[in-house]
Amino acid sequence: MEKVHFIIHLLYGFAFINMGIFSIQDKGAELTNLPLVKSLKYLGYFGIIYGIAEWMSLLTMNEIFMGHEPIISIVRQALKTISFAYLMYFGLRLLPIKGKKKKYILIIPMIINIIWFIGYIWLIYSYGLDYHDNNPEYNIIISRYLLVLPGGVISAIALYMNSKRIEKNKSYLIAKRYKALAKIFLIFGVLEGIFLCKIIFLPASLANCELMSSLHIPIQIVKGSVGVMVNSLLIKVIDTFGWEQKERLKRLEEHRITSEARRKLGIELHDGIIQDLYGLGLKIEYLMKNPDDKDLLSQIKKDINNAINKTRNFISSSTLETIEIEDLNENIRQMINKYNDSQEIRISLNSEFSLNYGSLSSEKSTQIYYIIQEAITNIIKHSKGTEGKINIEAKEEFLNIEILDNGIGIGTINYKDRHMGLKSMETRARRIGGSLNIEGVDSGTKIQLIVPWEG
Repeated sequence: MEKVHFIIHLLYGFAFINMGIFSIQDKGAELTNLPLVKSLKYLGYFGIIYGIAEWMSLLTMNEIFMGHEPIISIVRQALKTISFAYLMYFGLRLLPIKGKKKKYILIIPMIINIIWFIGYIWLIYSYGLDYHDNNPEYNIIISRYLLVLPGGVISAIALYMNSKRIEKNKSYLIAKRYKALAKIFLIFGVLEGIFLCKIIFLPASLANCELMSSLHIPIQIVKGSVGVMVNSLLIKVIDTFGWEQKERLKRLEEHRITSEARRKLGIELHDGIIQDLYGLGLKIEYLMKNPDDKDLLSQIKKDINNAINKTRNFISSSTLETIEIEDLNENIRQMINKYNDSQEIRISLNSEFSLNYGSLSSEKSTQIYYIIQEAITNIIKHSKGTEGKINIEAKEEFLNIEILDNGIGIGTINYKDRHMGLKSMETRARRIGGSLNIEGVDSGTKIQLIVPWEG
């Protein structure tokens, strides 16, 4: 039986270490907007540290380093607690929470870990190296009940919530994998957080390893299976990243083709229409000196018609039906940089775009650009503030844009008396089927623009 336990611990630790190494490898998180990919490295830290801690159990099991068991036990418990903190941090990062609230939530695992470490070391200093082996209550309460159990549950909830968002994009297979991974993390959190050695307080007095044994459920085999399933499912889930990258590469190729077409159109504009107009100008100059030349006048009229036709063809071929969302983002960024270079109010941009929600027509992207430009102009001219913020977030059904400043606020100006620029913004928003809301906030003005995706 000990040989079976040895193999299970070996495979269990290997599964998590392998998962960790896979997770921390560069997945190009800066190129994607998937929360899972951006948070994956923290899951990787959890996997590697937890797997090493499991392998350290093999040292005690095989009586390696005899006489140093208390030290090995302390290091193993410390590694597990650190890994559990990373698991909770991973789950919290995945939750769809924004702003300062998320910033404060993310420090919870670190605070719990510091509290555990201080108490753990103090008890060892007070009662000896083997205190925690003989009295596991402190370690169980902090690391198990406050870290790994909620960490597993939070990770499961976050993965499930992400799966629902992915379902809205009709990516049912990927959403199904997210849900499966959520279930596995929930099982892991329960197994590692509840089913431990039997001690005198709840829930460990009722739900523990002895209960599993009485039900003839081999806890170590179950844990080993969970480790293997986490590893295999995560690899499948990361196919999500490959899928998004293919979409991105496809759009980049389309963008490259569009840029090349624009370059050719620019050459055509210069070599065709502009040259014709230049030649036409020379003929008009000659006609002004020789007004009786009827043949030249007829030729000028013909040249004008040719230039008109060429211009029409040029406009027709250079008008795009849709614009990639990255183009709009980059244009806004360049506009902000120009404003920041020429005046004192600092304008910042925070944009969270995703390729998978929808597209914007040329008309919509143009109107959005000029609405934001007008809003920035108003901040600079009228807000009397020191900074402006533009937040752009892609949601499932619409693009959400918020423009804020810390100035004197728009006040209670009647709509009829509003500045002409504000009326222009309202008109542009209505033209593209969007909604614009302008209101005063505690310190400044907030403008919210919501624009639905095409189709």
